[in-house]
Amino acid sequence: MEKYYFTGEFVSSDRMLYTPSEFARSNLMHLQEIGSLQAKKTHTSKRQNLDSFLFFYVKEGEGILDYDGKEYKVKSGDCVFISCKTPYYHRTSENLWTLEWIHFNGEAILPIYLKYVERGGQPVFHPEDLGEAEKIWRDINMIARSSDYIKDIRINEKLSGLITFLMSFSWNPEAAAVTSDSRKVFALKDYIDTHYQEKITLDMLAEMFLVNKYTLSRKFKEQFGTSIISYLLVTRITHAKQMLRFTDETVEEVGNACGITPLYYFSRIFKQIEGVSPMEYRMQWK
Repeated sequence: MEKYYFTGEFVSSDRMLYTPSEFARSNLMHLQEIGSLQAKKTHTSKRQNLDSFLFFYVKEGEGILDYDGKEYKVKSGDCVFISCKTPYYHRTSENLWTLEWIHFNGEAILPIYLKYVERGGQPVFHPEDLGEAEKIWRDINMIARSSDYIKDIRINEKLSGLITFLMSFSWNPEAAAVTSDSRKVFALKDYIDTHYQEKITLDMLAEMFLVNKYTLSRKFKEQFGTSIISYLLVTRITHAKQMLRFTDETVEEVGNACGITPLYYFSRIFKQIEGVSPMEYRMQWK
């Protein structure tokens, strides 16, 4: 790994260019670069079409981020999360800023980023406290500079924490691209969550939500990553597991209460999902 300490006319920076293992590049969220920067004069940095995602926060000062054709003011305490495939530039104001950043990537990052945007996540957000972000940065920086033989695994763990941190700021319904179809699939999910005991078919749901059943199925899977039928079964089995563990109802009564009958079908579906029969599951947890 290459460490670069640089002091020039415009910035002082301390960065590490990181090369993950082939295994990490193919299977894990991985680090590409991590660093800190202190501006000495006003300047602009421009990037585009990088196969990378960028997270940074402003420790001091302020500046401007231009991303996807829109300009954002960024000040002390703000965080930034963007895809570097999209052209962007950032520049410090006269109130010179200090930044700490992470460039990272991985097969799972793009769909997560798209979900972040879909939920209304913004390129710039302001947490109440930077402490969590700063700790993640420090941890990744320390691990990347270490000789730990499983550091790619440890970096993946810390990047997972970063993603969790970022997604906790993604829910901004007023900014989300909410469509009539997306409202319907969320309403459908709520309906299943509360009516899972009842008989539910795709035809019935299509009639109820006034959407072709094939369109409804496709939109549901796009939103939640699973089919309507699979979600219904998992919801029923989850409630069945609760009853098997915390009630004395018979296995047949549990299946009836969760909407899966007759008994042989309930037992078959339960074992298909859990790997053991309902009675074996109950005995394991007794």
